[in-house]
Amino acid sequence: MINWIRRTFKGGVAPKTAVPFSKSDLQQSIRTNRASLALIDNWIDDKAMAASYFNYGVPDFIKDKINKPIGDSITYTDLMLHIGKKYFEKVNYLEIGVSLGKNFFQMLNALDPADLTCFDIEEINPVLEQRLEWKDKTEWDTPADSIKKNRSSLKTYTFGNKNVRYLSGDVWDTHSWARLENGRFNMIFSDALHSPEAILFEFEMLVKYRLTAERFVIVWDDLEGKMKNAFYKIARKYDETFNIKDIYLLQVNGWIGENERPHAVGIISNFPIE
Repeated sequence: MINWIRRTFKGGVAPKTAVPFSKSDLQQSIRTNRASLALIDNWIDDKAMAASYFNYGVPDFIKDKINKPIGDSITYTDLMLHIGKKYFEKVNYLEIGVSLGKNFFQMLNALDPADLTCFDIEEINPVLEQRLEWKDKTEWDTPADSIKKNRSSLKTYTFGNKNVRYLSGDVWDTHSWARLENGRFNMIFSDALHSPEAILFEFEMLVKYRLTAERFVIVWDDLEGKMKNAFYKIARKYDETFNIKDIYLLQVNGWIGENERPHAVGIISNFPIE
């Protein structure tokens, strides 16, 4: 697979299996993120969970681990925070598939200056929303064939000096993506539907609605099985469109931390990560 990537990427870019940062380099991000997590004792809102479509992306086998300490091993959140602070003067962040919001809350607390946007089929977790200052809400019709049965919406908030948006919509709905047109996001995290078709559709929407900034990094979670092949296909598409400079495929902990085994995380950027 590495040879295939090297042949098909214009610049001869091959996937790397380790980022160029030591744990020492990441210590500040680790400390900052663990302090953010310590601010919230309980991430489960039972009423919201009962009304959700996919249990906020929380499978039964990790539900009892949601509120446990995650340990000091590096997570993808630690990596994204470090990259955001190192390479961007201001982060314009998009997270696709927010779940309960634990990853998003860490990025929200630590990135400054920053604007941050969520996109999820679920309504915002009340545990996260109560930390935000309400501003406004717009609504539109959800497609009739969607699993989402209530109206789609875009809520806006502030968090200190940061602007926060929460788009509750179906990721297959082009009208929802259009609400983010010209978003110019320089950091994007994809963690919604874990299917090759879904992440390929995301790529199409990011291009169609000009959602990437001139300089950007994109991170995908859970690249297991067929998802890994889809990631390589998408990386090639991004290379054809944006001239990718770096590609990583790592084994790293997610937002459950040491309470779950490390899993495959992909990163691409159109600038060197070094």
